[in-house]
Amino acid sequence: MRFFSSWSEMQVGDSITFYRTFTEGDVSTFLGVTGDFNPIHMDPRTAALCGFQGRVVPGLLTGSMITHAGGTLLPEPYPATRMSFRFLAPVYIGETICATVTVTEKDPQKNKLTLHMVCTNQAGKVVLEGEVSGRIMPVSRRREKPGA
Repeated sequence: MRFFSSWSEMQVGDSITFYRTFTEGDVSTFLGVTGDFNPIHMDPRTAALCGFQGRVVPGLLTGSMITHAGGTLLPEPYPATRMSFRFLAPVYIGETICATVTVTEKDPQKNKLTLHMVCTNQAGKVVLEGEVSGRIMPVSRRREKPGA
């Protein structure tokens, strides 16, 4: 599904909202791929000793929700050139996180696009804020032309 049908249609202030429930499998796969074997992600007792209510979902796994917006909802390829995150509260396995991604900058001359993301948990608490900047690669018109 594409939220915007074309790059020219996107405007500063446009936003999209989507949800994800983080599962045990998501965390296990992420830990295996990244090698992030921090005990708060793996051991409920250690997490409790650190003051958490359970095992904590890795922050970058939550932050990766911004790649959903950049990779599946935008009309053109969008390679990121910069990402930043603020981790404001823990996310726990089984929580459903709501991500709202807003277009904060669009420069048609440079094909530059900046998106800001706010993630909230089921209680409405902000758990993460993030930003990604990159360039839109407008290739749809080239794909439509014969021989392109």
